Amino acid sequence: MSRSILKHTSKIGILALASRCIAFVREVLLIRFLSVGATSDIFFTAFRIPNTMRKIFAEGLLSSILVPAFINAEHKSGRTGINRLTTLALFCIELTIFLFCIVICFYAQQVIALIAPGFSAEKVQHSAQLLKILISFILFISSGAIFAAALQAQKHFFIPAIAPAILNVLYVSSLLTCLYCQCNIEIFCYCMIATSIAYVIIHLVSYLYMGFALQAPNARSWQEFKTVIIQFIPCFISTGILEINHFINTGFGSYLPSGSLTLIRYAFQFVNIPIGIIAASLSTVLLPHFSKLHLESPEEMSSHIFEAIKFVIWSTLPICFLLCFFSQEIFQTLFMGDMEAMSKVPLAQSIFIAYLIGLLSFSLNKVFLTLFYALRLSFVPMIATTLSIIINFTLNSLLLEQYQATGIAFASSVASIVQTICFLLFLHLHLKIRFYWQEYSIFLMRYLTQLLFSCTLFWTLYRALHYVVETHAFAYRIFGTNFSVTHHFFLQGIGIWFWAGPLSLLLLWLLYATRKKFAISLAYLDKK
Repeated sequence: MSRSILKHTSKIGILALASRCIAFVREVLLIRFLSVGATSDIFFTAFRIPNTMRKIFAEGLLSSILVPAFINAEHKSGRTGINRLTTLALFCIELTIFLFCIVICFYAQQVIALIAPGFSAEKVQHSAQLLKILISFILFISSGAIFAAALQAQKHFFIPAIAPAILNVLYVSSLLTCLYCQCNIEIFCYCMIATSIAYVIIHLVSYLYMGFALQAPNARSWQEFKTVIIQFIPCFISTGILEINHFINTGFGSYLPSGSLTLIRYAFQFVNIPIGIIAASLSTVLLPHFSKLHLESPEEMSSHIFEAIKFVIWSTLPICFLLCFFSQEIFQTLFMGDMEAMSKVPLAQSIFIAYLIGLLSFSLNKVFLTLFYALRLSFVPMIATTLSIIINFTLNSLLLEQYQATGIAFASSVASIVQTICFLLFLHLHLKIRFYWQEYSIFLMRYLTQLLFSCTLFWTLYRALHYVVETHAFAYRIFGTNFSVTHHFFLQGIGIWFWAGPLSLLLLWLLYATRKKFAISLAYLDKK
């Protein structure tokens, strides 16, 4: 079963990686379109609500509460039960979101003033105009997420996994068109709504193609949906913890100099890359797995959680090291060509590193939340999440004046670490989930030794290659024409990834290839 989990996770992870690569192109184009300043702050603040709702609904909430419900409905009524529950969920949830969108449109200026209290009246008005266009984005994205949850419940992961990549391709195409035609921001916002419509169409077609249908709900469907409603609010808070805290960060960041909100967003986006590729992909597979395990073999839950935690630690720590190591180069590549943005690379780097402090906790919390939702214990994570939100708000208040944007990111990391501790304590003390502390200690000791060895070798090779590139003159003759490239291109420009990229992949391969030499056992990787 462990190999099956890895197989599904790797497929989703590869598609997530492709989506994130396309998303990087999207971010580069956004820099060209918006730069880093007042205009970008206005746009990203307007997009904060629909984008936050997208990440909560499409990337967590709906799957967290609907997948176990769909599995339970199928257990009682077969595929007909899924069809009926899908129809009911689609009608009730989308009607609620539609009414929410109407309210936001009517009170757009008040909403912007609330989430960005440091904005001037002019910035509030412009951002509110964009919000009125963008708010319907969540209506279509959430519809697609409902169909995606039904597919995931039947372990059809491909379309839900590839749909974000398609969305990003359409997003990039819209940006290129707007850049070429020199369109204004309003036109680009309408293009984003068009991409969200494509998103729901992809999921609906896939849903029907897989043999599902829309059927009138019955009394049993309503009974199952009542459980979904009861879980909705606590799941909304706990699933969207990262986004809720980022929402809080937006409010505090609005008092900072222009461009600060944009930098916080970009740093947060890059931290989300490994979370989306590793933790979110694994959680997508574990949710139906844990749900069925809870019904059929609850005594095996502890060992499965143990292996999931080990895998997240093993896969996340080297990514965290690489992101921290190349933090400056990442933002130099992203901001390349925009002098105003390039001047803010050091600040972006410090914000990014402050977020990376909590990367392991961000990832582990994804897995823990999956377990709670599989057990249908939604109020427990809500309590831990509420505590995390309070800590984030308090630390933002204390750190904002002295550390500004970096303090905001650090507050989110500390809040996430506290949340992880709360989850561990509750799982162990209340649910009696066994944590193999001795085995964890041995695993961590061996893995940290392996990581130290591999990272030292990586650093040595990096310094050697850096010296070669720095002292070498790059001259080429192509079709009779001489070309020369300065070493700055290969050290501070996009050319650094021509050699640093393969070197980073070498580090990851080394950790995989030598794990048995350090006696590291991972059920997801080891054949049985």
